[in-house]
Amino acid sequence: MHLAILIWLAIQNIRKRTWKNIPRFFPSVLYVVIFNAGYYYLCNYKVLWEFKSPFLKTRTIKILHLFFIMPLLILSFLSTYPSNFLRQIVYVIKWVLASSLIEWIGSKFNAITFKNGWNCCWSTFIYLLMFIFSRMILKKPFVTLLLSGSTTAFLLTIFQIPLKVTRLPSFKKFFLLDD
Repeated sequence: MHLAILIWLAIQNIRKRTWKNIPRFFPSVLYVVIFNAGYYYLCNYKVLWEFKSPFLKTRTIKILHLFFIMPLLILSFLSTYPSNFLRQIVYVIKWVLASSLIEWIGSKFNAITFKNGWNCCWSTFIYLLMFIFSRMILKKPFVTLLLSGSTTAFLLTIFQIPLKVTRLPSFKKFFLLDD
């Protein structure tokens, strides 16, 4: 399923010619990658979701999502972002619902498993914030980072994520590249 998502997103981005927008949307892509990497780092001892595949190793799936699927998703989302405010609201809702539906289907096929109280409703909330913040970081970066930090603190508290960071881990451990 992960490879199917990657291929579909790659085709969509090629069809929309979004590579032209990479310089314009690079801050948004970087923002999403950094926050996803932050999840792997902060939730090292208590994961909330895990990707699964009968064909791919866990580390391969994480790398695909972190460096290919999420950047392509954000690039596709921002490249056709409407200018009219009402259309923006509808557009974001469509992307959140579509992403949540794909994740729900993935959970039914065991491509993703939820743990420690996480579920599709929380994922929908995260998708909403991710899409809004990926656009907002371009206009109001300080406010976006402040809201992102507050949301992260809120989620760490709600899900009682232990912060056992004593020193910076190696690159391999930072991205949880051990299976």
